[in-house]
Amino acid sequence: MKKRKRFSGVLLVIAALIIMQLPVSEADAATSSASDFKIEGGVLVKYRGTQTNVSIPDTVEAIGEGAFEDNTRVELVVIPKSVKRIEPYAFWGCDHLDTVVLGKGLTAVGDYAFAGCGGLEQMTIPSNIKSIGISAFADCVNLKDVSIPAETVDIHETAFDGCYQLTIHSVAGTAADEFAQAFYERQKEMPEYQDVPDYSEDDNTGDSNVITPVPVPVPEITQTPSATPVPGNVLSSTQIVGNQAVFFMDNTLPEVMSSQEGFSGTAEKETAAPVGDLMQEVTDVGVDKYTVVDNRIIADQAYYRDISLGEVAIPEGIVEIGQFAFARSSVTGVTVPAGTTDICYGAFYHCDNLARVSLPDSIMLVEPKAFSYTPWVKNFLEGMTVEGNESSDENYLISGGVLVAYRGTGGEVTVPDGVRVIGAEVFWNHSEIESVALPESVTVIGEGAFENCAALTSLTMGDQVRQIKDRAFDGCNLEKVVLPESVEEVGLKALGQAQAEFAGEPFDIPNSYETSAARLSNEDYRESVSSEQEEDEREVGVTVEGMDQAYASLEAAARSYTLKIAALEDISAVEHAIDRSFQTSAPEGMAVFQMELTDSSGIPITRLGRQELTIIMPVPESLTGQKLQILLLDRNGQPQLLKTERVEMDGRESLRFQTNYVSVFAVYGLGAADAREEVQELSVDMMSLSKAPDAEVGGVSLPQAAKMIASGLLFTAGVVLIAVSRAQKR
Repeated sequence: MKKRKRFSGVLLVIAALIIMQLPVSEADAATSSASDFKIEGGVLVKYRGTQTNVSIPDTVEAIGEGAFEDNTRVELVVIPKSVKRIEPYAFWGCDHLDTVVLGKGLTAVGDYAFAGCGGLEQMTIPSNIKSIGISAFADCVNLKDVSIPAETVDIHETAFDGCYQLTIHSVAGTAADEFAQAFYERQKEMPEYQDVPDYSEDDNTGDSNVITPVPVPVPEITQTPSATPVPGNVLSSTQIVGNQAVFFMDNTLPEVMSSQEGFSGTAEKETAAPVGDLMQEVTDVGVDKYTVVDNRIIADQAYYRDISLGEVAIPEGIVEIGQFAFARSSVTGVTVPAGTTDICYGAFYHCDNLARVSLPDSIMLVEPKAFSYTPWVKNFLEGMTVEGNESSDENYLISGGVLVAYRGTGGEVTVPDGVRVIGAEVFWNHSEIESVALPESVTVIGEGAFENCAALTSLTMGDQVRQIKDRAFDGCNLEKVVLPESVEEVGLKALGQAQAEFAGEPFDIPNSYETSAARLSNEDYRESVSSEQEEDEREVGVTVEGMDQAYASLEAAARSYTLKIAALEDISAVEHAIDRSFQTSAPEGMAVFQMELTDSSGIPITRLGRQELTIIMPVPESLTGQKLQILLLDRNGQPQLLKTERVEMDGRESLRFQTNYVSVFAVYGLGAADAREEVQELSVDMMSLSKAPDAEVGGVSLPQAAKMIASGLLFTAGVVLIAVSRAQKR
């Protein structure tokens, strides 16, 4: 599908170039009629047509503010050389716009001009463009390739904010090249960079690897005439969700109802068809997953980019709303039920229509970016009154006893009584704050809550605080923090440089860490237990422990890592995942292992983002001679099937696979291997890789080696270089 799209995109560009050479009347005839354009004094005020391919008349000198805003039909736009400027928000939110031909009359791409154009995947900036404005292409989440010429000398820092998949092509030494290098550093901090997979515009109901399960027959429910179904969940149908039959009502109704009436776990398995085939060889990463897991967790990215949501009431029994669960969706309001405790990283990130949130007093965790870029928070920060704010103090946004946002400017902060949880990053970077007083009601101080409050020198807290999350006071000017007896957990860098004074029994700190520290890219969040000298002396690469004749490589590794692989006796989590997703028992002879990847901090790293961990390990004895499959458990305990290769390592039957998530995995057989199958023979050649990332190993630079690893030509593993010999038949 993607190849066809790229090919059609090329055809559209060719067509656009032809259109640009036509007289205006012919161009209009080929695309839009003159009446489709509202033009005032040479400014295109509004495009009113319904065509997908639009050629702007050459009488237009400027494309006005919002001229194409939220147009969901237009796919191609040709801008003639008569156009001298593009006003802010001109193409804001054109979700299906995938091809833009910029005219030679332009010298700049204006502020916010193409922001939020989810259909854009590639863009070429012509040499006549001298500058790219504020957030010009911000949140073009599918934008993967942009070519910027040497003539473009002024690019605003925010021009490509939110383009987490973007690669910038530029000439070395130019302003565009300098911008690109800085952009790549900022890109690592973009919320979706580490977590969200590529999004296909064909599937507007979320991540293609997250589905609503198979329907089963249910009693008829009368549909409201104006009802719009919740995405993938049709009114008057029931879905198998975490081994429970759930009625999903449409999003115009006040709540999402669930019921087990008439269904038992056994009956569901007998009635419903399997959602996947466990006993099949996988050529592409991915397996169907549930949006709700075990009736307790809304899965990570379950409704990511879902455009059919409106008002949403989370079902009773949900304890966790997963990472990016509703991010960039069209949800307008959300009611979270009593009993929900965790709102995870980016759960409602960039929900551009979310104006109302109601939280219960059971919430104990609000992770970073949970409500970032929502009208609920943005409007509050801009001084407006927002729905659901329980605070009598206009400077605080509070719901369910959770402090979500702060807009004050004073040096003294007194958090209102009744606040139980201070959400992540609420006071982040408020450099004007000098003193903070927390009420007795506060029990949790969130991750990075006061981070970079550089002037903060005075802190008083109540006697009920139990948790101080990672980096809560990092970057502050506190000399000492008095920890009351109630404190049980203190996270990584939670106190910054301040000394801890214990009112009760002392304990080692930090004694906890958050999921953000388990992301590979967040090296600064983790604290090394080694000295700088010891760190410099550590071998670059991955050392495997716990399994003989196993090797591992981390793509573009620039430091030392340890991967522990151990057989698991308790395989109940894998058995449950297979039973839930495939509605079958675990395969005979299945072997289950636990992986743990650490650096010098000793903290397990689970999420690798864009980098791949490649593993070669001996085939378990019970599975020799078989085709093999790897099943990995994701953060929610759901299975993911990984592409698995049979190889031969120094005469021993082995397997090779890649993953960007480190977790429990299972190996099982798919039947006898084909005797004619080609199996790569690998040999071990001991070589030191304790060199700088740009150094050479055997005449090959490490970045080049990383690319060769990905293509199967070379394999690096800690102090081991594994050369792949010519594939031979067994």
